[in-house]
Amino acid sequence: MFSKVAFAECLSQPKTELVKQRGNFVLTSKPANFDPCHSSVEFKTGSNSKEKKPLVIGVGGAGGKNDAKGAMIFFRANGFATLEFDPYEINGISDYKKNIRAYSNPTRQRMTFPIAVGAVEWALKQDVIDNTRIYVWGVSNGATVVANIAALFDKTKVKAVFAEAPTNVGMGIPDNLKTSLVLIFGKKDNYGSIKKDGWRWLDTIPCFMNISIVGAPTGNTTDCNSNSNKQPFTDNHNSWFKKEKNKNTDIQISFYEDTAHGIFNPRLDWNSSKTTARGVTLYSNEGATNDVKEKYKKNLLKYIGNQK
Repeated sequence: MFSKVAFAECLSQPKTELVKQRGNFVLTSKPANFDPCHSSVEFKTGSNSKEKKPLVIGVGGAGGKNDAKGAMIFFRANGFATLEFDPYEINGISDYKKNIRAYSNPTRQRMTFPIAVGAVEWALKQDVIDNTRIYVWGVSNGATVVANIAALFDKTKVKAVFAEAPTNVGMGIPDNLKTSLVLIFGKKDNYGSIKKDGWRWLDTIPCFMNISIVGAPTGNTTDCNSNSNKQPFTDNHNSWFKKEKNKNTDIQISFYEDTAHGIFNPRLDWNSSKTTARGVTLYSNEGATNDVKEKYKKNLLKYIGNQK
């Protein structure tokens, strides 16, 4: 069942402008905001039961909405309402999938972040769900985005955030989390690394590859970006987690054996690599075994069930 959306809430969007620099598209205009009336937006509340369901907002990565598909199917099957969107389509990029490798992580996150924030703000106003129990789940580029969302909304608005395989390239990781954050990594995840053993939670990047995004919380991009480099490389996610934990922040980290990039990913390939237009080899292990998928699903439900 799709909940009806009042047409008064539909938004007109600015025309997205991108230029190609060194083989990659770079966003040069203001990115679009969340539009509940856009054709890529799916708001599913389940049956006609009078009981209002908790909501999970899914935020995909480089593959857009499709990256969150498996997770959203899982959550709906377990009694949750879901909200999905495609940030690239909302930004008016009709041929994104044909040129997916030509969009950098910073450009993807610039387009995704304001839409994800808008999706949370919109969901908080919907009375057909239990909007006191909103969760946000993201993967890859989407995981980096939702980790930052955990520093924008407190627990009265977002109960918990699940960030699966966040990348270090882009808007970085935030300071001062306001709600619960769970970081999730597969121990075979080297996706996007130039090293075969470049495990995602240990990977660092040069600071010049970081960007600042309007409206984002403060974080490691403040002094680690193309204009300000007080250190040569970013923190990796594992060291950031330890720093946050030492501050008594509500943060957890989970590692899964026999798992690479995208636990819900139907593809299973632990010997994958891709070559960029510049001839750089990037490793890209994907997927998880069925046993891991089931364990992951049980852990997600257990964590949510333990939330107060």
